[in-house]
This record gives sequence, structure tokens and C-alpha cells, in this order.
Amino acid sequence: MQNYKLEPIDMSIPEITEAERERFADLLFEIGAIKFGAFRLKLHETRPDAPLSPIYVNFRLLRSYPLALAYACTLLQKLTRPLHFDLLADIPTAATPIVAVLAYMTGYPMISPRQVSKSYGLGVEIDGDYQPGQTALLIDDLVSQADSKLEALAKLGAAGLHVTDLMMLLDRQQGGKALLEAQGYRVHLIATIEDLLRRYRETNAINSVRYQEVMAYLEL
Repeated sequence: MQNYKLEPIDMSIPEITEAERERFADLLFEIGAIKFGAFRLKLHETRPDAPLSPIYVNFRLLRSYPLALAYACTLLQKLTRPLHFDLLADIPTAATPIVAVLAYMTGYPMISPRQVSKSYGLGVEIDGDYQPGQTALLIDDLVSQADSKLEALAKLGAAGLHVTDLMMLLDRQQGGKALLEAQGYRVHLIATIEDLLRRYRETNAINSVRYQEVMAYLEL
């Protein structure tokens, strides 16, 4: 049962306000999407000796909490207002329900670059209807080191689609955002890991030891 209150979002301002960012952080904590401990991440597939992450963000939980999902999508919709694009593109699978809801809210068509190519049927690399020359806004749940973004960008580019902007709910502050921007892309975010930690420390959701542990990890 969802018993949290959703604060109104000022859609006349195209940036995320501090109050909206704080409410977003609170919602993630309330639904259990933020976990603390010692976690393996996707980067450990290529860097098995990398330190375990003391924080894990599970945006796949949003699909089970419709009000939290709606709030996140409304914040994303706000970020889209100054942008120019023809299509919304998700990176499966964590972002898929998020982008599906956003497509419904905005009226923009949605496409999905496949992580694994089909060996049957039409064998398409991208699900959905599109035309070469169109511009896609690429959306994912978070950015760490940008590997999955670069793979999706390559598939979209091979299909003749243009991407100038990427949008994520969260930046894990592990270099991915800077890498994408260095390649000429504009990256738009609701929050960073540091934003979440600051909010959780201010509200005593975490203690100072936990806060310093995660901050030290981000500085590695």
C-alpha cells in the first residue's frame, strides 16, 4: 500500500527544483529502491577487481509503485520541454516501463534498441516504428560508465537515427556522464548520487558513517 504524498510539480520551470529533487530522493528511499551494503555492478564484468559498491539503486522497483513511477516520469517530462526530438528510445529493460509511461504522457512514439539481436522473425535491431533521419531522445534509468549507452547509440546510429540528447533519472558519478559529454552529447538528469546522499543525511535516513563510506567510494 502506497501511503506517501506526492508534491505538485511546477511544469512552467524546465529545470528540476531542489524541492522536487528532494521528493524524488525520498520516494526512492520509501519504496526500497536504495540499498546499502556491498554490491557487484555491471562494471565488475570487465573490472572484477573493482571495489564493491556500498550503494545500489534499483529502478526496476518503480514498475511496482505506480505513483512513484508517475512522479519520476513527470520530472522527466519536465526535462524534455526545451528539447527537440521525434522519438523516445529506451535502453531495456530497467528503463522500458519508464519510457513507455513517458511516451503515453507526452504523445511521442517510443522505440527500443535491442540488447540482443533476434535470430528469427524479422531479425530487427530496433523495436518500434521509425524513419532514418529522425532524432531520438535516448533514456535510461541511470548512468555509471556509459557502456550500455554507447551500445545503444551505435545501434541507433547504424539505423540512420540521430541522437543529440540523453536523459537519465540518476548519475552514479562514475565517469559516464563526462564520457558522453566529451563525445558531444547533452546529458540531462534528475539527480546525482551525491544529491541523494545529502538528502538522506539531512533527514537522518542514513548516519554519518554510511554517508562518508559512499562518498569515499565515489571519489575512487
